[in-house]
Amino acid sequence: MSIPKHQRSPSRLNAQHMAKKISLEITTELARTFGYSKAKFEKHVEAMTKHLPPGPDREQAAQQIREQEQEFNLWLIEQERKKMHDLSRDIPLHLRGANSIWPSCQLELDERRLELDKAIAACGKLQDELEYVAEAIPADFNKYTGIVLEIDKLVAHIKNLRKSDAKRFKAAAEKAAAPQKIKSE
Repeated sequence: MSIPKHQRSPSRLNAQHMAKKISLEITTELARTFGYSKAKFEKHVEAMTKHLPPGPDREQAAQQIREQEQEFNLWLIEQERKKMHDLSRDIPLHLRGANSIWPSCQLELDERRLELDKAIAACGKLQDELEYVAEAIPADFNKYTGIVLEIDKLVAHIKNLRKSDAKRFKAAAEKAAAPQKIKSE
């Protein structure tokens, strides 16, 4: 007898696979320099110099802006690469840590829950970093939308795992909380 998919509890491995996929997508974006767009950068320079009359002063100002901001953007990208890489790797590592714990007592259940909470926290931090980079450098914001939506799905999946754990181990938790009767001779 099979159980319809919508009635099944979430698989722990699905979350692990989703986290690994997100980590690989982030790594790809890191290698591609966050979708840094030269065209957007030039539009930004043009917008900053449009108030100047056409001529050598405008070109000199545009060149100065290009040099200063290009250097800053490259520095920022290098700083964010490490942060995002670490966060994207933390998610599957915390999920693996949670999946390695099969609770038999309340303490183990709490430890498992803590690992799942750390994975959710890493997801939130990663989303914040993606949003920051998309706003701070001239990049295509749409490149990040798919990753952010995948992270949202992963967070929902992890929360479902926590609910599933709470149901599955509720009896064990109640048993552990109940006072033990001492056998008398």
